[in-house]
Amino acid sequence: MSPTPDVTIDDVVSLTQTLVQIDSSTPGSGTNATGETAIAKYIVAWLHHRSIETHWIEEVPNRPSVVAVVRGSGGGKSLMFNGHTDTVTLQGYTDDPLSGHVAPDGRLYGRGSADMKSGLAAAMIALAQAKQLSLDSKLSGDVILAAVADEECDSIGTEQVLAAGWRADAAIIAEPTEFAIINAHKGYVLLEVEVRGVAAHGSRADLGVDAICKAGHFLVELDRYAQQLQERSPTGERLDAPNVHAGVIRGGAEINSYPASCVVEIERRTIAGETDESVRKELLEILRRLEERVPDFSFELRVTSYRPPFAIAADHPFLNLVVEQAVKTTGAAPPIKSETYWTDMALLDEVGIPGVIWGPKGSGLHSKEESVEVQSIRDLKDSFVAIMERFCQ
Repeated sequence: MSPTPDVTIDDVVSLTQTLVQIDSSTPGSGTNATGETAIAKYIVAWLHHRSIETHWIEEVPNRPSVVAVVRGSGGGKSLMFNGHTDTVTLQGYTDDPLSGHVAPDGRLYGRGSADMKSGLAAAMIALAQAKQLSLDSKLSGDVILAAVADEECDSIGTEQVLAAGWRADAAIIAEPTEFAIINAHKGYVLLEVEVRGVAAHGSRADLGVDAICKAGHFLVELDRYAQQLQERSPTGERLDAPNVHAGVIRGGAEINSYPASCVVEIERRTIAGETDESVRKELLEILRRLEERVPDFSFELRVTSYRPPFAIAADHPFLNLVVEQAVKTTGAAPPIKSETYWTDMALLDEVGIPGVIWGPKGSGLHSKEESVEVQSIRDLKDSFVAIMERFCQ
């Protein structure tokens, strides 16, 4: 990659290549120590070249987000394009992860090509088009770009953008969706259950209480709970149901002692209507029943992290607008479906910004070879521009 990437690029595929060639992998996952700094600086330079208003948000060193806005004349609706600038590690990638190479098969290769620098490039080009509309007095509402850090880990970028007060009447997150429109996805609650025992010499059964064995009672009930959750699917499909699993278990210090503690780390995926508190209450009920019937069962339950689920109504006007434009661009109606993964859209939805996740046709996300279909990047850009022109009037 050139030390000074070209900021005059107006072609969405070339812009995707340039973004891919900038290492923005998660700090600590390889050789990158500066997080999203380099890519954020390039995006700002690209925007400044077009005289677009920008704002730099960096509450955590080397994890900056960039907000850019093209302001309309007033009276129109505002639209936010949200895209993350970080990628997962470059380690383990088969070839050059920063190549941005366009192959004869019509795909652009490199880490982040699909997830999600192509979608981000489409949003940047749409914002540049908004600038021209503004200059021509043809834009009433504002168009906002939130190029955010840290989506692959803790989503501090979108959190900080929202904390800074940025809002819109609707949003699109251009994660790679195979051009399907995602109108719902799960949230999650992370919890720790610490089952307490009593430490003692391995020969003193009269003194010790085995926390690991006591935790076994809880694991049996957790498995039963997991099966019950399958009955809560709003559609009858298993993948749409909430789910739970034990991800990590830690206990004991040495083989010849009774363990005083056993910690089970749990991930509980949630659907619309479920919260961290509702999940905590369900697990607490299970644990209290065990406390009543299992001798010497003692526990502590902790919620360690929470992200809400997301959903937008299937008949929401903004979703209908996106579908309509997708049909005009590609000639085919895109699937509308829910997903099992989590995205920053849930954070936008939580503060009253409705929207959809809709992006290009990609493959190999987080794997040894990642790529995106070039034509889908162009189609996405054209659709973004058309949606913006209609929605922000």
